[in-house]
Amino acid sequence: MRRLIERAIMLGAALMVMSIPVLADDISVIPTREPAQQQSGKDECLLVAMNCGDRAESIQNRIYMIQTEIKKGTSVYTTDELNILQKKLDDANAELNEAYSGGA
Repeated sequence: MRRLIERAIMLGAALMVMSIPVLADDISVIPTREPAQQQSGKDECLLVAMNCGDRAESIQNRIYMIQTEIKKGTSVYTTDELNILQKKLDDANAELNEAYSGGA
């Protein structure tokens, strides 16, 4: 009886170890962008929080993405949209500074 219990425990442990790679494949933190979002060249998620999908990003990544969009200039964005992006960039930089200074 004891030997049977030991084998069942070992089998359970082996199954758990073998299932880790399968579960790890399903977990994704890489931001995804929907195709409709980039049709006009504008990043609607940054601009008006539309078509974001399940996008999760760091503050540094967000700052980089906003800077990239601002560099596209008036060929893609209107002046008002560029002002909105600049305000979001300023807010993200302030948030980053606050995080580094410890919120003080």
